[in-house]
Parts: sequence; C-alpha cells; structure tokens
Amino acid sequence: MSKTADLFRAGLKCLTVGDLAGYLDLFSEDVDYEFPFAPAGRPGRVSGRENLRKYLEPIFARAVYEDLSHLTVYETYVDGTIAAEMTMVLRFLENDRVLSLRYIVVVHSADGRIDSYRDYWNPLAMSAPADPAKPV
Repeated sequence: MSKTADLFRAGLKCLTVGDLAGYLDLFSEDVDYEFPFAPAGRPGRVSGRENLRKYLEPIFARAVYEDLSHLTVYETYVDGTIAAEMTMVLRFLENDRVLSLRYIVVVHSADGRIDSYRDYWNPLAMSAPADPAKPV
C-alpha cells in the first residue's frame, strides 16, 4: 500500500472512533476537501485544515460513524493518488436514526499529509428512510 492509502485508512480509523483531532492531523494546513455533489446551500469545497475542523465539528457532535464495510482502495497511476469505495454506517445521536451510506473518494497526499480529498457521496441519501441493511 502507498503512503496515501495508509493515511486514508488511518483517517477511517479516526472517524470510526470519533477522533476528530486525529483525523484532522492527517491533513495538510492548506487541504482542499471537496464535495462535488453538494446540494444547494452546502459548501462544495472546504479549504484549509482549520475550516475543515469548523465544518466537521457539528457533524461529529450530531452523529457517530458506527461501521465501515466494503472498503476497496485502488492505487492509481497518478503519484500520491488513490481512489476508494466503501460503505459507512452513520447514527444520529439526537434520534438514533441509522443510515448506511456508500462513498467513493479520491485522495491525494504529499509530504506525509492529505492535501486533496474529493468526497463523492449522495447528499440526497440523508433524506432516505433509515435502513442500515440497504446502503444508499
């Protein structure tokens, strides 16, 4: 596995134990975290580690990542770049609603930190009925 794949897997581990500080530590100061399918009113890009912290803190306060499955990491021909697909189970703390969400991400790292993260997930899935057995 490449250094980028190792950083990505370490990030997933941080997510599943609720370690926001550890997760953020994997990113460069000037990271670009993109959401190509962001719905209207939501950011399509968060630039910089501090802005990423501000973006993620409310999510970590509302929800926990309970499970990760179907993880496949693909090395690419572009140096420092991987693509990955996975399913994550998310539980909302205020009502115990559970969602199983599928993700595809493209991650690049340089100098031992992730500097680009493109998160291709379906934000419309957040309004889907809860059924952890069926990923959306």
